[in-house]
Amino acid sequence: MMEQPSTFLYLPGGGGGGEHDMAAFAAGLPFPVRFETIQYPGWQRYVEDGFSAEALVAELTAEAIKRVPAGPVRIIGLSLGGHLGYAMALRLQQMGREVALFCAIDSFMVASSQPSSGWQRRAVADALDLLKRGRFKELARLARSKAWRALLRLAGGRLRRLSSSGRLPAIFTADAVAEQELSMRLLLREVAPWLGELDRDPKPLAVPAILLRTAASAQFDEAWTRRCPHIAIREVPGKHLTLFEPENLGGLREAFEAAADQLAASPRTRSEQLR
Repeated sequence: MMEQPSTFLYLPGGGGGGEHDMAAFAAGLPFPVRFETIQYPGWQRYVEDGFSAEALVAELTAEAIKRVPAGPVRIIGLSLGGHLGYAMALRLQQMGREVALFCAIDSFMVASSQPSSGWQRRAVADALDLLKRGRFKELARLARSKAWRALLRLAGGRLRRLSSSGRLPAIFTADAVAEQELSMRLLLREVAPWLGELDRDPKPLAVPAILLRTAASAQFDEAWTRRCPHIAIREVPGKHLTLFEPENLGGLREAFEAAADQLAASPRTRSEQLR
């Protein structure tokens, strides 16, 4: 009898798009896995009265229960999705649900919606990399994304008020890149400070956990260990924006398998973690 695939609930990065081909990632694993993407509500929800990071986590948790009404829950989150997945896993445990495995992919710590140190250098490096590989369409998209992001940052604390009042230019809903940046900016303004407070005294997630991260995110290993005492950490090739590129996808998959093998050496068996 063919083994049934394990379902992983996938939380994407702050843009909220399911831009990465998780099916390609799953295809090379030695055990059957199926990914279901949980999308974020978008900027219209983020400007409503009563919206908060806690409300978002509650909504994501309700969606997780809808997708997996019974049995163990497995969560994998990319970038900001790793942080939201951690909070969601904590909430599921508090509700008495079993979280069989949690995995964060290159989820660097954030405590503010302000640009992180070295962002200009990283942006130039990403642009040059795309230029060298002749990927001009992606280079143009990256430039548009950075330009919209810079413009939205100028609004500062007025952004939520401008968005909710309908006074933003129509381009922000007509241009998919602009709308994605608007959603990400509004989401980060609410979630980033909340995460900073959460990490002042993090609640331990006592489940098998995996952190797959690039070399640039190694400085956050200790913070993730405080969150997840039973965590297996593996470095992966590439940079944050190239993790799922064909040349790096195999390394990402191998790191996931190696981390799963490390967890299998613990009192929990592999079958308990992944099946």
